[in-house]
Order: sequence, then structure tokens, then C-alpha cells
Amino acid sequence: AFAVETATQLLKDAFDARGGFDQVFAPAVEPFIKAHRLYFLEPADLTKWLQGAEFNFGVLQRLSEQPTLAATLLIIADMLGVQSGQPLPITLQHAIDGLLAGQPTAQAFYPLVSPEQTDFFNLMIVNGRQSLDEPLPNEQIVRTLRSIIDQQALPESIEIELTGEVVLAHEEISAALTGIEIAGVASILILGVILLVGIGDVRIISAIFLVLLTGVGLTLGYATLTIGSFNTLSMLFVVMFFGLGVDFAAHLALRLQADQATNADTMIAAIQDMAPALALCTVTSAIAFLSFTPTAYAGMAELGIISAGGMVIALLLTLLMIPAFLTLWPPLKKPPPLTFLSVKWLPKYQTPLTLILLAAMPGALYLASHLEFNYSVLSMRDADAPGMKALTRLQENGQQTDYSVVLLADTAQEASRLKTRLAALESVASVQTPADVIPTAQTDKHHRISAVAELYRDLWTPPEIDEQPLAITTALEYLQDRIPSLKGQSLQTAQQIATFAKTLESDPAKLALFDAALAQQLGRSKQDLRNLLEAAPFTFSALPKTLQQRLISPQGQHLISVQPRLALTDKARTDQFINDVRTIAPMIAGRSAVEWGIGEVVVNAFQEAIFLTLVGVIICLVLYFRNVLTACLVLVPIAFTLILTFAMSSFLSLTLNMANILVVPLIIGLGVDSGVHVTHRFFKGGALRHQRATRRAVLISGLTTLGTFLSLILSPHQGAASIGLLLTIAIAWLLLLSLFLLPSLLSFFSQRGLLPGRAV
Repeated sequence: AFAVETATQLLKDAFDARGGFDQVFAPAVEPFIKAHRLYFLEPADLTKWLQGAEFNFGVLQRLSEQPTLAATLLIIADMLGVQSGQPLPITLQHAIDGLLAGQPTAQAFYPLVSPEQTDFFNLMIVNGRQSLDEPLPNEQIVRTLRSIIDQQALPESIEIELTGEVVLAHEEISAALTGIEIAGVASILILGVILLVGIGDVRIISAIFLVLLTGVGLTLGYATLTIGSFNTLSMLFVVMFFGLGVDFAAHLALRLQADQATNADTMIAAIQDMAPALALCTVTSAIAFLSFTPTAYAGMAELGIISAGGMVIALLLTLLMIPAFLTLWPPLKKPPPLTFLSVKWLPKYQTPLTLILLAAMPGALYLASHLEFNYSVLSMRDADAPGMKALTRLQENGQQTDYSVVLLADTAQEASRLKTRLAALESVASVQTPADVIPTAQTDKHHRISAVAELYRDLWTPPEIDEQPLAITTALEYLQDRIPSLKGQSLQTAQQIATFAKTLESDPAKLALFDAALAQQLGRSKQDLRNLLEAAPFTFSALPKTLQQRLISPQGQHLISVQPRLALTDKARTDQFINDVRTIAPMIAGRSAVEWGIGEVVVNAFQEAIFLTLVGVIICLVLYFRNVLTACLVLVPIAFTLILTFAMSSFLSLTLNMANILVVPLIIGLGVDSGVHVTHRFFKGGALRHQRATRRAVLISGLTTLGTFLSLILSPHQGAASIGLLLTIAIAWLLLLSLFLLPSLLSFFSQRGLLPGRAV
């Protein structure tokens, strides 16, 4: 405990000396708080501490008369035998521990913590200045703090951890950037493998990668012009472009490959056939991305604007670059052999798998209905990041919780009334006002402290200087004479101390330094003890201004903190707690309140986005196919995908959060793409090679999209990873449903004359 306090003071002094911080607040080493700590103890703990002070008085008095190694050796020789098997006074125990470690150590009083406690920590609050014009605005603060910490000579047992919103935000942005790098490289590798296995034509694979790389560069420029900056969500567009941009290129390139188009006429014919479907897919994808733009969810809106522009860029590059590239690169003399991804085997399994999917829907609906939404922003951060680990430790030790809410009262009387009403709520565990900072029963505690202070009064008078101080040789001989009578641990301790004392006896210079350091430490510790024993009862106005200002504003508003009875780990508990508190105090703040409010914004934005996406997609489908039933059939795989995705997420104990909630409108917008191509080819008919090329393109584009989103799972940013995982599940289901369920539905209704005529 004393080592932690010393380290805290050392760091505070270093931060103050460095400058550049708006405030450095370390309550544990504030002189006023240190001097009045006895008043904050519970009565039983105060009793134990005062008894310890009386027990330690004799040893402290002897060492104060001559604070040297020689005097310490005499006390050890006298006490080790008498106190065999019993706890030693704290001053003697610290002196022995120091000698065994080869260091001068002096402590005048017992720590003000439970003897059973093994871990000790102090909080320091540092307010820095963000560099908002930098890509990482919090990097300079974090780097400066770590630099100062690294420069301090701290004991190995002391561990310094940084946390707080500045540190967490810096770690989150760093994790997001790292995640994009990892996912970007992984997605390129996955794309390469899938395209190589699925297409096998180096010309087409090269053309697709050229489109992707050019598209990413152009989209970056577009994002810079339209938005100007990136957030942790909008950075995902890079990976999304790889996954979605390949769709357009793959569909057109495979159609050109199927026709072995090498001249302008065949290419124009293929483009005329494919362009309407590709344009429709672009529009529906853009609608899905832009659906968040009118909402209050700014982070998602920026991602939508960037990604929608990226889809348009991908379409234009596909229509312009793919034909040009394939024209310049002569075709293979022999077409590549069909692989497993040639999908010749698909039609024979459509009906059985469709029946299995339909049979599974009731159970899927049940599981999907139990999917939960997690409000917490912390759930999207890397749990293994140092800042998150430190925050978790604080929460586990009850030093800080993200579940509390705060509110303001205009007067102390109003704060007291609010506390009474809030404490009566079933969902509330405790309520704290500024008045609660002042300890109770101060008069009684002062009376008991004064009795011990009277015992110590003469100790504060400096002792007379002994003209002939005790010689180290005499003290060492006295200790060695007592060693034969000692046993067990006492014997081993005395022998080790005697050995160390001999080394100093032979080096007068080192001995003088040791004695000086011992006297200095003892003097400081005795002064701290005197401050504790002579501290008087106090009121709120006597507290340090830095602490007062944290609890009462300059306008006189009192800060009230409300702790929930249960951890707010789900929406129901959060709603209950927040709504209960708001019935008494509508204006509240704190992480729980902010995330609850943001959660409501996100949920509302989510509902608006789904509505806008559905309306936009349905209008596009009806205008394109000119048939309502056809449009509805294209949407059936999407509905099934949502249900099955939610069901699997619920089964795997996954939750929706602030980031992955974008999956729902994206599934609607992006899911239309595969359905449009399958339905387009169903009605257009054409050669068998065209039908196979379409199914093959749907499968390959689905796998590439799945693979690129799967790469997001590798991101240390949990929000991005959850998006990747949920989209991976969704795309996998969408692929199955588009290739099996949708063709079965189209055939079923077409055979009954409920759909427009089909070309052959």
C-alpha cells in the first residue's frame, strides 16, 4: 500500500512538472485527504488502526531517538526473541523487510487498509488536450503519458495502467486501422483463391483485380471530397468494396467468357443483356447504403454515402474496363475446364434443399425472436486491449462502473430529497450526493483519535543529538550474541540481517548514506502520522477545490450519482433502470444514459433504414420486372435470410450492436443482387451456357463477398468483427437461398401461369 502511494505521488509530481495537462488529480495523495483519512474509516477499522498505533509506539519511539542502522539492529535483537511467532510492530517489520532487501525502509504507522487485502491501487485522473487536426487525435496524450511513466524509477511490483475515454478511443481507432489492414490483405488473398478456383482464367482474374484496385482508389478520392474524413465504421468501405465490387465484374466477365466475346458486336450484345440487371443491382445496393443517410446515426450515414458512391464507381468501371481489358488481352485458345464451381450439379438439389429450408423455418422464427440488442459501445472494443483490461479491473474492484447515471440538483436540500426518492426505486442500488463525501460520526472519531494523539505528543519533539551515537560494531555484536537463542524463521532473518550489516560496517561511506536515507524516510513518515493524529473534523467547504469542483458546479449545482441494482447487460434491465430514474429526474447523464439514448437513436435509425430500403427496393423491382409477384419472389430469399441469420446469431449467443445493426438493411439491398441475376436469367432464358454462367457468377460473387466479409472477423475492433461475422452468416444463407429456393419458387409459379412468359 505504501509503495503504491509513493508511486502515485511520484507520477503526479512528474505529470505536474511536464505540463501540458489541463488537470492532474490524484485524490489518494492530496494533502488534505491524506491527513483526514482516519475519519473515512469505518468505526471497527478505526479501532484496529488505533490499537496498532499504540502497539507500535514503543518501537517507533526507540528508533526516533537514533534513526540509524545501529539502533535498528538493537531493536531487532531485543524484539525477535520476545515476539517469536507473533506479529512485529509495523515500524520494526518494515525495517526488517528493508534490510533483507538491502534498502533503508522506515514506516511510522500501519496502512489504512484491510490486512487481508493483497492488491492496492490508486486512481489518477489526467485531463489532456486532443489534437483534433491529427488523424489520431488522442495519440499525443497517450504517448506523452506513457513516456513520462517509462521515465520513472518505479519498483517492479508497481503496475501502471491507462484507461478512460481518451485511451479507449485511441485504442479503438488504432484497432480499426489495424483491422482494415488485416482484413484488406486477407480479403485480397481470399478473392484470389476463389477466383482462381472458380474462374481459372488469368485474363478475367486480372481484369477483376484491376477494377477493384482502381475502384478503391477512386472511392477514396470520392470519400475525401464528399465526407472529408473517416470514422471507425466508414473505414469498412475498403473491405466492402472488395466484397461487393467483385460482383459486377464477375457477372459481366463470366458472361463475356461464356460467349467467348472477342469483338465489339459480341461484347455490345453481352453488355446490353447484362447492363440493366447490373444497374438495378447498383441502385438497390446504393439504396441500402443510403438508407441511413436521413437518420440521426451519423457514423452509419457516412459509411452509406461512401459505399453508395463506391457501388456506382464499381458499375462504371465494370462496364468500361472489363470489355476494354479483355479486348486488349487475347482470349485463351482453349477455354478453362469447368471446376466444381461450374454449378452443373445445382438443379438436381434445388427441390430437396428447398423443402428442408421450409421445414426449418418455424424453429428459426422461434430462435430469431430471442435475438437481443446490446447498447454498450464497450462491447465493440477489444477486450484484450490494455485500456479495456484496466477498465474491467476497476469495475471488478468496484472503483468505477459504466452502469451509473448522474444528474444535477440546484441545492443541497433538493439533492437530499432526490436521493430519498431515487433510493426507494427497486432498480436502484445506491445514490450518492456531495454530502455523502463527508464522513459521519466525526466527533466520536476525533475523540478516539485524540487519545492516541496524546500518547504521541512528545514524539514530535526532535530528540537531543547524542554526541556519542551507538557504534555499528557494538550493535552488530549485540545482535550476534542473541542469534544462538533464536529459532526457525527468526534465526534465519537475524543471520541475513547480520550479514548485510557487516557489509556496511566495512564501508563507512555507504553506512552514512544508509543512515541518512533511513532518517529521512522516518521523518517523512512521522510527519504523515502526526498529520493523521492532529487532523480535526471538517465540512464540505474544507475539501480541496479540485474535489469540490467535481461535485458542485460554480453555479451551485450538486452532482448526484445513481448506481443500478443489477448490471445493465441487456435492453430490458437498461430500459427499466433508465425509465425508473427518469420518472423522478428526466435530465440524466452518464454512459448508461448516453448509450441508452444513442441506442434509441440507432434503433429508430435502423427502423427508418429498413423501411426506406424496402420501399426503394420494391419500387425498383416492380419497375424492372413490371410484375408485383416477381418482385415479391425476389424478396423471399432475403426474408428467409434475415430469419435464419437472426436464428443462428441467437443460437450462437451473438447480439446486435451499434455497428452490426447495419447488416439488416444491407441484406435487403445486397441480397437483391443475386435474386435479380437469377430472376433475370430465368426470364431471359437463352443458351444453357448463359444460364450456367449466371449461376456460376452468383455462386462465385457470393463466395467472394462471403470471403471478404469473413476477413473482417480477424479485426481486433469488435464492432467490425461482429459486422463481418453477421454478414458472413447472412451471405452464406443468401447464397443457398438464391441458388436453391428462388429458382424453385420461380419454376413453381411460372408453371402455374402466375408469372410473365419466359423466354427460351
